[in-house]
Amino acid sequence: MHVWRERLDRWLTPPARRCVLSPNTITVLALLLNLAAAVLLAFGGRLPLLFVAGMILLIVGGFADSFDGIVARVQQKQTRYGDFLDHSADRLSDVSLAIGWMVGSAVRPSLIIATVVAIMLNGYVGTQIEATWRERNYDTVGRGEFVLALVVFPIVSFILASNGWRDAGIAGIAVAEYLTLLMIAFALLGIAQRLVLAARLERSE
Repeated sequence: MHVWRERLDRWLTPPARRCVLSPNTITVLALLLNLAAAVLLAFGGRLPLLFVAGMILLIVGGFADSFDGIVARVQQKQTRYGDFLDHSADRLSDVSLAIGWMVGSAVRPSLIIATVVAIMLNGYVGTQIEATWRERNYDTVGRGEFVLALVVFPIVSFILASNGWRDAGIAGIAVAEYLTLLMIAFALLGIAQRLVLAARLERSE
């Protein structure tokens, strides 16, 4: 995802220079968009209009979440509070969107809890690496991949559910729950990669 991150940075830099909103304002707006998207996804499991509206807000919120950091950089408005606010908003957005999609897709509560724990641990380990070694690394499975999964997985599960495949699956596990397990696997892979990264950073000192 780092290749697309670089391209997105290049595309959004010109409007970021002209943006009149502060980076922190954009961060809060992105969070509000993501929270609204989570609510719509939770209630839009069987309602196409709500689901589409939720996905639109999710995508716009994702762009806004990337835009705040670019605005801060090009306008030289980077602050420690802004970094803290951005990380906090990211964690809240991630958990809310995942819960909204899983609730709307009738995923069993035990899987929802497991997914939330995995997502939070993945985010925490990444943030802790940055806090400890003052280094951001995008080579591991991180938030960019997670946001992409939150765009693709709901669309796949909604299409299948709309065509009568909502409860289809193997061993009593529905399609949305298989996608949920895949999301957990991605989070665990990211945690493992970041632990290896931490060990490598320690040896390089």
